[in-house]
Amino acid sequence: MVRVASTARALAAGDRSARGRIDAPGELGDLARAFDAMADDVGHGEQARHRLAADVAHELRTPLTSLQAGLEELRDGYADPSAERLTSLHDQALRLGRIVDDLGELAEAESARLSLPLAEVDLTALAVAAVAERAAELRTAWLAVRTVPGPAALLVRADADRLHQTLGNLLSNAARHCRPGDTVTVTTSAMPFEALVADTGPGIPA
Repeated sequence: MVRVASTARALAAGDRSARGRIDAPGELGDLARAFDAMADDVGHGEQARHRLAADVAHELRTPLTSLQAGLEELRDGYADPSAERLTSLHDQALRLGRIVDDLGELAEAESARLSLPLAEVDLTALAVAAVAERAAELRTAWLAVRTVPGPAALLVRADADRLHQTLGNLLSNAARHCRPGDTVTVTTSAMPFEALVADTGPGIPA
């Protein structure tokens, strides 16, 4: 019991690796093993929270960077405040709001309870919108962008917001890791349905 109590105090003090590891028969052994199992669960929960925080930071950083770049272009006179441009920036702000709303769903994803709201989505239109949203970020990185659209209406069942996020993250990764003058190509196609982001950059080390 003294060892279990000592382990409990170590855990309370912040030592998440503390375990009793008492191999004893009877009720004392059962208590020690149950205590260690509880400590394992606490450790796994803390790791899940750290992963969630990292996921949230990544998902927020990408649209925030794009929104900031677009607003700076308007402020510095490098882009005209056209209705189309303002609509794109407004859409990015709305997407940020949806990401914040998704925090609870990210927590559910850690426990394998995430559900996807599937709907009919035009994959080509979604890819074109993702490129338009990241245009300022890609220009700032001095990258050339090619869009190779598939059929005019390439309809798939998908979660539009998360698919948009995924394409946006790939484009932002290209902006961060490609060299000035590299080319980013976005292709959509059918049979199989596919949205592909490729670049001529050096790649990201594994």
